[in-house]
Formats: sequence, structure tokens, C-alpha cells
Amino acid sequence: MSIRDSAKLFGPAWIALLADSDAASILGGVSSGEEFGYRLIWFLLVLSIPLFIIQEASGRLGAVSNRGIGTLIRENYSRRTSILATIPIFVVDFFTYLSEYAGIAIGSVLVGINPLVGLLMFFGLHVLVIVTRNYQITEKSLILTSVILILSSLIIVAPRINSGESLVYFSSSRNYFFYLAINVGAVVTPPCMLIYQSSATATKYSSLRIDTSKKVSWLNLETVAGSIVTEIIVVIAEIVGTILGGVDPEDPLKLGNVLGQLRFIFGVTLITAGFLTLVVVSLSSAWGVLEAINRNSYNNTIKLYILESIPAVLIILLVGSNYSTIVNFALTLLSLSPIVVALPGILIGILLSKREIMGGYAYGKARLILYFVTIALITLGGIIGIIELA
Repeated sequence: MSIRDSAKLFGPAWIALLADSDAASILGGVSSGEEFGYRLIWFLLVLSIPLFIIQEASGRLGAVSNRGIGTLIRENYSRRTSILATIPIFVVDFFTYLSEYAGIAIGSVLVGINPLVGLLMFFGLHVLVIVTRNYQITEKSLILTSVILILSSLIIVAPRINSGESLVYFSSSRNYFFYLAINVGAVVTPPCMLIYQSSATATKYSSLRIDTSKKVSWLNLETVAGSIVTEIIVVIAEIVGTILGGVDPEDPLKLGNVLGQLRFIFGVTLITAGFLTLVVVSLSSAWGVLEAINRNSYNNTIKLYILESIPAVLIILLVGSNYSTIVNFALTLLSLSPIVVALPGILIGILLSKREIMGGYAYGKARLILYFVTIALITLGGIIGIIELA
């Protein structure tokens, strides 16, 4: 494939995967590092495998069929089934909004901005990106945000690496399994990312006169790269957590004191991670729900955005500086998100097996088994989260 074709195709998978390294994942990674040191890094790196498997599946659907998940489920099953698969995702997205806005507020304090000013500023920027009708502009802004996120992460981790730390650890404690569930829920299964990758891929790829085989090939490469990079960012967050010494990572003042001169860079990391995910969640919520009910329009997109985003930012403004409660609450609920992924995940697998939809790009038996085993293991992570909360 030519560099020109690759440049044309680049974007949907990369953005969807980088949105998995959101503010919630970074703060969760910091908490994991504070609790277990480097000993969960192995698990985070392993998570790049199921992350690739489920995201490649949704992207492949969009690349081959030129339709999003909501539309495909509605057309091949029923409107009711599509609603059942997407509405729970819409609900989970609200708690994602909470954690991202909380992350932006914490990041604002770290970079020296009043959190109220920071929230209103990035809320306004978020609105500006959402109301544009040009997907190419939105995509370019998100790619730029992802680059800043990666660079800031690399800068902050450079002086923090301790090669003497243990990298592998197993335990049967409830706390250990709870942290595993949090990482699975926060990093692998934010369900909105499935919708974003399928719909964004369909939107972009359908306008490009490039062979489907090249599209699918590039999709795989981009999803692999995105899966690895997003897990590395969360690993970096865990490394940062090892130097906190018991300080609450959701307390920006104490966190800033520990980080010292790197507080500004870590603030930028949180802000860019939160902002990137806010935009992706906004678009995926609209695409998923509106495709499911066959009401996908610009006006309805704005209505759904108002329904989710404004209440979330108001809650963050009302709780003041008590970000720890909001973030921990959101992380706890996000640890249960694998349950929400189960139904759309199963339906996606069935759609991928249908040659009348996928043609020669349908999953074979072996790959289909691997996919469903992955969905089962992810769902198990959500069940573990429920058990540990009981």
C-alpha cells in the first residue's frame, strides 16, 4: 500500500484506541501503580491483545459494509434489538463524561488554571468540535490531541523508570482482582469505542476509492499500533503512581507537590486524554443510539450531546474540588462496563460471520472462536467486578 493511501485511511482506529487511554484510565493506572508498583504492568500489556481483537472486529464491519454497528444490528435483527444493544452504552457514556471532566479539572489545577475556568474552556472547545459538520476537521483535531497526549506521557515518564522493580505479580486477594477489573473496564471495554471505530471507519472509508483489501489491511495495522500505544500510556501512568507515596491522585494540590516540575506536563496529559475521549464519546453516543432508532441527523446529535454532557459538567462544577469521589465512583461503574459490551459484542461476532455482509472478509471458524472467547473473558472481568463490589 502506498504512503498516500495510508495517509488517507489513517484516523478512525487510531483515535478510537487512543481514546481508551482516557483520564479515567490514566488515573486508574496511577492508583494501580501506587497500590502495586510495577507489578500490574504485565497485565496492562496483555490487555493490548483483547483490545485489538474487539476493536478490529468493529472496524472491519465499518470498513467492509460502510455502515455503523447501530445500523447493521437494526437492519439484520430489529430496531428493538439494536436499542437494547446501544442504550446501555449511552448510559455508561454518561459516567465516562463525569470521569473525563474530573480529569480535566484536576489537569487544569496542575497546569495552573482555575478548575472552573478550565472546565468551561474545554467544555466550550468540546462544543465547538461537536457542532462542526465536517468530520475531517474533527478528526484532524483529535489526531493532534493524541500526538500531544503521547508526547506529554513520554516526557513525564523519562525520569521515573526504575529498572529494579518487579514486573510480574499474582494474588488471590479481593483488592487485586478489583484492580484487574478496573483496568479491564477502563482500558479495554469502554463500549463507546466500538461504536466510534465502526461508524468513523464507515464514514471515512466509504468516500475513498481504495480497494477493500487495502482498507482491511491498513485497519489491522492501525488497530495494532493504537492498541499498543494506548496500553503504553496507561503503563506510564502506573509508573507515575509508584512515586506518589500514599498521596491521593485525585487531589490535584497534593499530586502537584509530589510531581514537582513535572506537574504541568502531567496536567497536559490528563487534559488531552479527557478532551480526546469527550469528543469520541459524544460522537459514538450519537451514532450508536441514532443509528439504532434510524434517526441519525445533525439536530438529534446536538440534542443527545446536551442530554449527556451538560448534566455531567454541572455535576463536576457542583462538587467543587471533591474529585476523588466522582472519579472513584465513575471508575467503579466503568469496571462493570464489560457486562454492557456482552450483547453488542455477541451481535458483532455473528455479523462478522455472515458472508452476505462481509463477503470474503468474513471471519473464519478459528478467528470467530478466538473473538467469542475474548468477549467471554471480558464479560468475566465485569462479573468479577460485580462480585468484588458485593
